[in-house]
Formats: sequence, structure tokens, C-alpha cells
Amino acid sequence: MRRNTKKGFWRCDSAATAALYVLALPALVAVTGIGFDYARIAAMDSELQNAADQSALAGATQLDQGLTSMSRAEAAATGGLVSNSTLFANDGDGTAAAIPAANVFFYETRAQAEADTNRLDKTKAADNAKANFIRVAVATRTAEYALPPVVGALSGDIDAEAVAGIGAALCRTPPLMICNPEEPAGNSNKDLAFDADSYKGIGLLAKGGASG
Repeated sequence: MRRNTKKGFWRCDSAATAALYVLALPALVAVTGIGFDYARIAAMDSELQNAADQSALAGATQLDQGLTSMSRAEAAATGGLVSNSTLFANDGDGTAAAIPAANVFFYETRAQAEADTNRLDKTKAADNAKANFIRVAVATRTAEYALPPVVGALSGDIDAEAVAGIGAALCRTPPLMICNPEEPAGNSNKDLAFDADSYKGIGLLAKGGASG
């Protein structure tokens, strides 16, 4: 007697797991790809924001209302004082997190800087005395998503901005006495002039000595 092979084939469930796995595989690959892209883009966004923050702080150190404060601040923010990079960028433009000079702006008040209104004119010498805050923007970088089967089929732009300025000194700050760095050794003239203007923008490293 011959068996009904057709009924046996339709009732057979010995390979059901393999079939379900094949159906679920595209969804599993998609979830993995989305997770990979999200983690990399989040890390890249943090890198660019850190670059904007550091550049704004570097530029703010030069805002002393001097005749060249804005030009010095721009130079410091665009790479003269700090250099930032992004290790998660994949748009082919290198690893530098650049701050173009065209993305550096100055303002008189914090509110203006945060709202990006009433920008000061960097070409006017008189505006140097008004420049109290700086706003910088990192050059936009493009993130190529890894999920699409065709590289570059989908992408997203990432950028970052930051504002910084010189504020009032904190209360209860311990006083710090600094000797005149221009004073010759063994000098007894206590009235020796100190040219403070020549030290603008120069950092000082304070170290504890033997006497505390």
C-alpha cells in the first residue's frame, strides 16, 4: 500500500525552526545595523560637541576688550590654542573637527550670543571693546549609515555649536601672588615696571613649592 506523500509533506514540521530563522534573519540584521549606526553617530555627536566647547573656551580666554581681542580669539578658537578631532567620522574628510573662521561670531551679551542676534563686526576696531562672548560652530560632518546595502545610500549631517565668555571671578577663591617674571635676579628695585600687556593670552602654570 502506497503512502500519501503529499499529506506527509504538508504535515511535516521537522524544519520549522529553520524556516522561522530565515524569516527573522532580515529583521535581526536590521536591528543590529541600526544599533551600530546609532552608537557610532552618538559618539561622533559627542566628539563634535566637545570640539565646539573647547574651541569656544579657548576663544573666550582672549576676550580682554583689547584692540585685537576678536582676532586673537578667532585664531585661538580655529586651532591656534586647541586642536580637535573626530575618530568616528566616515565621510572621507579626515579626522579633524574644524572650526572655520566664518563660523566664529562675537557678541556683547550672553543673551545675544545664545540667540545669535546682534553679531559684532570683526572688522571694526571699536567692537573689540564690546566683545564679551564668542559663539563657534563646528564644520558640518556627514555620517554615512552602514545599514543600507549600498554604501552612501543614506546619510545624515551632524554639527555642533557652543557659546563661552569671560564672567566674574568666583567668590572664596584663594589669593595667588606672582613675582614679576621680568625682574632680574638680585634686583632690589621694588618699583620695577611690569608690562602686563605683553602677557595677554599667556597661561601660567601654578605649582606647589617647598614652602607650600
